[in-house]
Amino acid sequence: MISSYFKIIRPVNLLIMALTMYFLRYFYFKTALDIFNIDLIASDWQYSCLVLSVLLAAASGYVINDIYDYKADIVNKPESVVTFKLFSRKQLVILYIILIILSLLGAWFATHTSLLPIIVTVIFNSLLFLYSSTLKAMPFVSNVIVSAIIAFIPAYALLYDIPSTLYHVDVDSYEHLSKEILEEKFNRFIFFFMEMAFFINLSREIIKDIIDIKGDKELNIKTIPMIYGVDGTRVFVAILLLTTGGLILIHPALSNMPYSFIFFLTTVIPCILSAAYLLWNSKFKKSSVSLKLAMFIALMYLPLFHFILGHHDA
Repeated sequence: MISSYFKIIRPVNLLIMALTMYFLRYFYFKTALDIFNIDLIASDWQYSCLVLSVLLAAASGYVINDIYDYKADIVNKPESVVTFKLFSRKQLVILYIILIILSLLGAWFATHTSLLPIIVTVIFNSLLFLYSSTLKAMPFVSNVIVSAIIAFIPAYALLYDIPSTLYHVDVDSYEHLSKEILEEKFNRFIFFFMEMAFFINLSREIIKDIIDIKGDKELNIKTIPMIYGVDGTRVFVAILLLTTGGLILIHPALSNMPYSFIFFLTTVIPCILSAAYLLWNSKFKKSSVSLKLAMFIALMYLPLFHFILGHHDA
């Protein structure tokens, strides 16, 4: 029974979210701030509560999405629907409500200098509910919303830690520190991660719509493949993937970081190109896996460069 609950909340996806937030804090923000002996304002306990609130909100989103998608999943993923036969709709709704309450509780404990965690958690939960109940019926818009939510996670880590930390820094004590330059550096790098996460996940969401087209047809759910056909959608996603690869290679965040540039050129870019190739050859599930691998490798950049170089600027 417990393992079935875990399956519903997608533990692998939650783990990637948690690693993203922890890696950014301890292998990027803290690494840069340690050079100036600056401590982050929020405690480790508060940050862990923040991460937990994000995971619980995301888990609630998976539960409510499964409740609304049950009929489509019977056609598209009959093997996964077996799990939900163990629970009634009422039990899933109760689980959803419990996760919502716990996510808000985690956000409350994460609060230190502002109500940002509570505000973001409320918006996050509301968007996930609207996505499952209403917005999912809007082709492309639904794909953009899911991708934007995922891409926001790095920005959330930045907004939680950096502004409040730098606000309390006495610049007179650090002759070589420019808060504006340091903040600009953080912002540029986070936007790089956000853009990469957004476009890769957007491509993956549309590919998943191609995979689920059979069930969507039976329920008359209007997705991009339903409107423009599989071939038209395949061309669109292939162009999107090639554009994503190009954006990574020319991004300003990597312009003065040759080792970082080489890392993304030799690891993430091949995964994106592989996804495009597999997509073109109608191997949609493998293409989706290749994009998931691209995001995981990009995430591993943070601890890898932290432990090998001790920093992220070559």
